Amino acid sequence: MNKTFSFPLGYVLAIAVLITLGSIPPRAHASSFAYGADVGWLTQLESLGYTYVDAGTQMSALQILKNDGVNTIRIRTFVNPTITAGSLGVGNCNQAGSIALAKLANSMGFQIMIDFHYSDTWADPGHQTIPAAWAGQTYAELETSVYNYTFNFMKALAADGIYPQWVQVGNEINSGLLWPIGEYTNFPQMAGLINSGFNAVKAVSSNTEVVVHLATLSNLSDFEWFFDNLKANGGKWDVIGASYYDGPSTLSTITTNMNTLTARYGKPIIISEIGHAVSDLSGSEDDLKTAIAAVKAVPNGMGQGVIWWEPEAPDNSTTSNYSMGAATVVSGKELQFTATMNQF
Repeated sequence: MNKTFSFPLGYVLAIAVLITLGSIPPRAHASSFAYGADVGWLTQLESLGYTYVDAGTQMSALQILKNDGVNTIRIRTFVNPTITAGSLGVGNCNQAGSIALAKLANSMGFQIMIDFHYSDTWADPGHQTIPAAWAGQTYAELETSVYNYTFNFMKALAADGIYPQWVQVGNEINSGLLWPIGEYTNFPQMAGLINSGFNAVKAVSSNTEVVVHLATLSNLSDFEWFFDNLKANGGKWDVIGASYYDGPSTLSTITTNMNTLTARYGKPIIISEIGHAVSDLSGSEDDLKTAIAAVKAVPNGMGQGVIWWEPEAPDNSTTSNYSMGAATVVSGKELQFTATMNQF
């Protein structure tokens, strides 16, 4: 039998007020498979005079990427990074710069992934330096700092109508984060810090998926050791994130690993970073094409996407000869994307 329910006007107004005040966190739009690009250097490259062309027509790098099938932009952010005019460094990726890029990408219809490094500089398996503003804090104080920083960043995004589809709490944290407090040798504290970030994200946008991101997808034992310990210590995450710079020769290995990990933990997986030598165009095309196919083939729809790291970056002195972008020089500072991006 069909039933019609009505609610008092006061109840409806109260719910509206709660939503407006943020007591009921809005939800991110449901995510589609990520055909993604991490473009954290883009703002700096543009400030240095670089432009982009497609079939001889100048247009914005983001528009070209969108035309090539990219639907997701990954944006890293640092607590208080050094940003120097005339050089790339970590990119224009303090809170203001990262949010400005997120606003632009969101206005163009891209899905958004935010990548919290929880540092003032690059964070990866060999570097997880506590931000200077948090130096000397105890574990409990760091938990609060991580929560407040993440929450305030997410609220600033929400103020611009942005609710990311994905948020990473840490970048390539195989060996932990916020050393030495959250180092891998102290998993309970590492899990607590991850949970602080997780809880802060959900407090603002309950449907945003929180990613825990490790390097080297071809190393199954490292992933299993990490996530077994994270689970045992009450760690929370929604999605397994992985870097895949191993190249097409390891395709069968990473395919098996993704299937194993999603089955073992009941969590989906996303390749948060991929890259291959721009000088090897056929290899780059093959790398991206086969990686996309492998992630899509993960059973039960548990593969969420593939994101190329810095495709807009030229391999020259400006980027300290970063060799795994997907852009070549037409002339001077005019760039074009390689056919690799067509694999999206």
